Amino acid sequence: MGGFAYLASSTGTSVAPALLEVLARMEFRGKDTSGVAWVEEGELKVVKDSVPVGELYAKYGLKDLRVPRMLGHTRYSTHGKADPRNAHPHVDCRRRLAVVGDGALRNYEELLMEVLRRGHRVESKSDFEVVAHLIEELLERYESPVRSFLEAIARLRGFISLVALFADGTAAAYTSHQPIYVGLGESLVAVVPVLTSLYGLAGSYYEVLGGEVAVVTSDGRVLFVDLDGRTVIKSPQPLRVNGDLVPKGGFPHHMLREIYEVPYSILRTASAVQLKYLEMASRMIVQSKRTIVIANGTSLHAGMVFSYYLAELAGVTPLVVSSSEFPLYYVDNVGVGDVVVAISQSGETSEVLKSVYEARLRGATVIGLTNNINSRLTRFSNIYIPIAAGPELAVPATKTFTSTLVVLYVLAKHVGAAVSRVERAELGGLWRELEELSRMVLSSLDYVSSQAREAAEYIGSCTSGYVVSRGITYPLALEGALKIKESSYLHAEGVEGGELRHGPISILDRNVFTIFIEPLESSAAADMLNLVAESASYGSPVVLLSHSLERVNLPVKVVKVPKTSRHLMPIALAIPLQLLAYWLAVLRGVDVDRPRRLAKVVTGTVS
Repeated sequence: MGGFAYLASSTGTSVAPALLEVLARMEFRGKDTSGVAWVEEGELKVVKDSVPVGELYAKYGLKDLRVPRMLGHTRYSTHGKADPRNAHPHVDCRRRLAVVGDGALRNYEELLMEVLRRGHRVESKSDFEVVAHLIEELLERYESPVRSFLEAIARLRGFISLVALFADGTAAAYTSHQPIYVGLGESLVAVVPVLTSLYGLAGSYYEVLGGEVAVVTSDGRVLFVDLDGRTVIKSPQPLRVNGDLVPKGGFPHHMLREIYEVPYSILRTASAVQLKYLEMASRMIVQSKRTIVIANGTSLHAGMVFSYYLAELAGVTPLVVSSSEFPLYYVDNVGVGDVVVAISQSGETSEVLKSVYEARLRGATVIGLTNNINSRLTRFSNIYIPIAAGPELAVPATKTFTSTLVVLYVLAKHVGAAVSRVERAELGGLWRELEELSRMVLSSLDYVSSQAREAAEYIGSCTSGYVVSRGITYPLALEGALKIKESSYLHAEGVEGGELRHGPISILDRNVFTIFIEPLESSAAADMLNLVAESASYGSPVVLLSHSLERVNLPVKVVKVPKTSRHLMPIALAIPLQLLAYWLAVLRGVDVDRPRRLAKVVTGTVS
C-alpha cells in the first residue's frame, strides 16, 4: 500500500514543495520508503530511499528543485521489504519512464518470468517494477506513451492504481477498482489516490473510476479514456474538504477510515498473496502430523475461524491456542512433523515470537502470517504469507482482521484442493468471489454504519453486555466483545449460544445488553431466536445482527447484514461489529484510535 502523486504546473513553477505537502498528507498509507522522479532537459531523474518523504527531501536537497512536473510515492511494504531498491518510482532499462503504484499484481510472477526471459534487468522485489518493463517494450514498438501504457495495463491483473511519467513529459494514470482523482488548481494539475490530499491546492477535481485512464499531456491538457482508448467525457466537481479531517484522509478517526478501507483491503490482500507460497504452505499442512494455530487477541479469533475453514474445506482439524498459553504446556508435545501457523498483524507480538522460537527449537515447521513483512515473525518463520492490508494506525484492529480472514480462507481452499476436497476450478474462481464480496461490502457500508450507530445509541446506557453466536460465527462473538471493550471501555463478553443459559443469563436486566449474531447453521438459528426472545423478556436491550430477517416481532434492534457465502460471512459480519464498537466509543467520548493502556504492538523479551 502507499500514497502517490503526480503534479504538473502549467506556468513552469516548481512543484517540489507542493509534492512534499501532498505526499506527507498520505503517510497514513505508509512511509517505509519514499521516492520522487522528474524530467530534466529530457532526462529522467529518480531519487528514492528507505526513509519518510520529509527525510528524503532533507537528505537529497529536493526542496531546492526547480521543476514543473514531478512524480512521487510513499510506501508501506507488501511486495519487497523496506529497502531503497524496492522503493517507488521504478524505471525501465532505458530510463524512458518511471512508474509508481498502489495495490498488488495477481499475475506478478508470470509477468516477472516474461520480462526476465526477454533480458530486462529487474532490480527490486516490487511487483510494480515489471510494469515499467512491459511499457518499455511497447514504447519501443509504438513510440506512443499512451498506446504503450494502455496495452501494458491490459496485461495486468489484480487490485492496482498506478501512474507512469514519460521522459517526453506525458503522464498516464490507471486504476482497476478504487477511484483516483485528478485535481485542478489555478495553474496546477495533480493526480492522487486520496482526495483530501488536494486541500488548498485544487479548487475542483475529476474522479477516475475503475477501468479508466487519465492522461496529462506534456502541455498540461487532461484527457480521459477507457481501456480501448475511447474518450470518456467527465465534468469537474468542486472540491470541498474539511481541513480538520485532512490528517486522517477525510475521516474523524483512523478507525472509521480503516473500516471504510475494508472493501479495498480485501482485494489488496487477495492480489498480494502469491500462489507459490500458498502451495508451499498447503503442502506443509497436508504433510504434517498435526497443525497448531497460535495467536493473541484479534488474530486468535481469526485463527478460530480458520479452524472451521480447514475442517470443512480440507478435513483438517487444527489445534487453536493462545500463544500466551502455548509455551506453558503445549510446546513440550511439539516436534518434527508438526506445523505451527503463527498469526500476528504486527509480526512483533512477544508471546507469538516466544512460541515460534520454542516450536522451531523442537523441530516444528512455522508458517507466519503478518501485516508487517519487515518484522521478526517473517525472519523466524520457515515461510510467511503477507496479510497486506496496509498500515493500520488505530489500535483496535479492523481491516487487518478481515484481511487475515481472507488469507486464511484462501489458504484453506488451497489445502482443500491439495487433498482433493476442493475442485481446482474453484481456486480459479476465488478472485471473482472476493471481488463480489468487496462490491457487496462497499455498497452496504453507509447503510450498515447508520444501523450500527442506532444500535449503539440503543445499548449505550448499559454497563455490561454479551455478544452471542454459534458455529462458524462464534469467534465473531468473541471478536465483537473484544472490539467493544477496547474501543469503548464498555464491558462485554463473547458467549457461545448454548452456554448462555449455563450462567450468563442470570445477570440479564435493562443494564446488560445482548448482541446476537444470527448463526449460519439452520438448527442453531432456530434456537437463537428463542434466546433472543428470552433475553428481551428479562429487560435486556437486544441487538440482532441478521442476514435473513428485516424485522422480528420482538422489542429488539435489528441490524441487517448483507448475505454472502457461508465461509465469507465471518468477513461480512466483522464490519457491523466493528462499526457498532466504533459508534459506542464515539458516544461515550473515548479516544477511539488510542484506547488507554493498549498498544498496537505488544512486545517483550524474546529469549
